[in-house]
Amino acid sequence: MWLSLSPLMSFSQRRSNLVRAIAALAIVSAVVAGVACGGDGVASPAQTSSPDTRSPAGAVSCGTSKAIFSVSPVALSDVVGWVPLGNMAPSGHTFPTDHQYLYVSDANGVTPRREVNLVAPGNIVVTRAHLGTTNPGAVTDYTLEFSPCAETYAQFGHVLTIAPALLSQLGAFDQDCNTYSPAPGATVSTCQTKVVAVPVSAGALIGTAGGANPHSLALDFSLWDARVAALTFANPAHWPASNDRFDQFHVVPASDYFAEPLRSQVAARLGSYDGKAVRTAAPVGGTIGVDVSGTAMGFWFNPSQPTYPETPHLAIAPDNVDPSRIDFSVGLSLPGWNRGWVSFAPVTAGKVNRSPSQITADGTIYCFESPGAWVLLLQVIDASTLRLESRSTGLLDCAAGQPWTFTGAAFDFKR
Repeated sequence: MWLSLSPLMSFSQRRSNLVRAIAALAIVSAVVAGVACGGDGVASPAQTSSPDTRSPAGAVSCGTSKAIFSVSPVALSDVVGWVPLGNMAPSGHTFPTDHQYLYVSDANGVTPRREVNLVAPGNIVVTRAHLGTTNPGAVTDYTLEFSPCAETYAQFGHVLTIAPALLSQLGAFDQDCNTYSPAPGATVSTCQTKVVAVPVSAGALIGTAGGANPHSLALDFSLWDARVAALTFANPAHWPASNDRFDQFHVVPASDYFAEPLRSQVAARLGSYDGKAVRTAAPVGGTIGVDVSGTAMGFWFNPSQPTYPETPHLAIAPDNVDPSRIDFSVGLSLPGWNRGWVSFAPVTAGKVNRSPSQITADGTIYCFESPGAWVLLLQVIDASTLRLESRSTGLLDCAAGQPWTFTGAAFDFKR
């Protein structure tokens, strides 16, 4: 059975390269057989997931509804900005992010650091937790994996604390321990719990977010839906598919999955990290489906490196807050480039700041600029090769660099 718990009151009541990083119908209405309920809205663990899916054994179907959440995981009054899918913050997040961010403090310091309650957004089953430590700084936080219903799977990342009633049911963090580097000079060490099945009722306290942790300005909110049509990528081989379809092909915006009126209330907040700009273009929850095959638009890869970490690669994609603008998210493979992310307003004719979705293997070199700041030369060599060069040093604009030719500083990215 589900036990309800009224959420406790809060503990307190876009744009720069540094911060571009962070339902009335409850679909899950039954619990895995044999679960004994405990207090605080959290039940004891039961059967684990089957080997080919991250859905808990015995999870009920989502049906056809998207209204699987009924409560905002963080009180809307505590949300400074709710950022759509597709944010880019090279080099750690060179690609459009597959999760949304709920900022509870803003990176400019206008909203002070604060710790806020994190609650279950619907009737969910928590299936695992991760404990991660990032160095330098030995900063520690948690990831919580959970399933609202059989065909969906979700994660909260950068969770500051886990509520004791839930933490006691998760067991030791002693599984699949590993250390990796998401960006040069940084390492993350993680350990997981065993796979469990801990039912939690909508609105029950599951932890906190925010606080003094430098990584917890924002709560990461990821969601996958096995029911949706697969996203199309120019080269699907870069994105491994999983049997349960909880993979890159089935990433969806969590903000779309609330019951009304909450869905509309959340949609009105989608935009920049500081809440000052709102996304109005559909899909307002954002997307990572940005590849336009045969053109410059989308994901590009350093061919000598694996897909992850993202640091060596390149993304050219519509801005996730204002899709009328195009962003270059440049990792660490382009000689002489140290700006990371830049943005421009595309045009539909000519060779300067041309919309990348219109640039094909036509033999033409195109130039992109922010006069006085940066200049990039680009050519689509063929359907799977893009040549890019930074001319930002000593070149004020595209006109000053004519005729445009590549030098040895150019880099060929592949699909």
